[in-house]
Amino acid sequence: MSSRADRNVFDKRRDHDIKREAVLHIAAEMFNKRGYAATSLDEIAKHFGISKTALYYYVKSKPVLLQMCYELTLNLCEEIMREVLESEATGIEKIEAYFRGVIGGILKTGPVAIVHEFATLPEAAFDSIHKRARGLDSDLASIIEEGIADGSIAEVPPKLTELILMGANNWIQRWYNPDGEKTTQEVADCFVYLFVNGLKARSEDEN
Repeated sequence: MSSRADRNVFDKRRDHDIKREAVLHIAAEMFNKRGYAATSLDEIAKHFGISKTALYYYVKSKPVLLQMCYELTLNLCEEIMREVLESEATGIEKIEAYFRGVIGGILKTGPVAIVHEFATLPEAAFDSIHKRARGLDSDLASIIEEGIADGSIAEVPPKLTELILMGANNWIQRWYNPDGEKTTQEVADCFVYLFVNGLKARSEDEN
């Protein structure tokens, strides 16, 4: 399990928000690696050396915990997307900036992105979470269209390209090991080399 999340955070005089965020990061890591169904609140509580009852002070239920993980992820992604959309960069530069920001932000702070668990969200939160996620998809597709128009991105199908990019990015949470050999910078560099650079428009001489 990730060494970045402070296992002893509940032994220290930290405020409620810091402790809750530590719970979110560990829960997200367990959900990503094991799957939502295979992860229990007992295991999350055990990681911090607290009781399940104490954990309920920070999260009301497992579905709500999942919701909070999604919201934390979306907050980060939306903030980066806003900065990208407001920039004067070309389409391809915006694509690179977005994914470097998301990969670096998520992997440095601890995992929060959840892969393919929408169906298990609380019913009251499903529409809101889904709408926000689709909004990011739409923004990314629009940037791809912008890049095609400004000549920085090759003539690719925007929606299909967006799905491939988002899928590859989201799956990083499944396999990335924060205690492994590769740094977040190396992961981001590899992602850009394989996926973003492949979108660049080429001159006739390069084709």
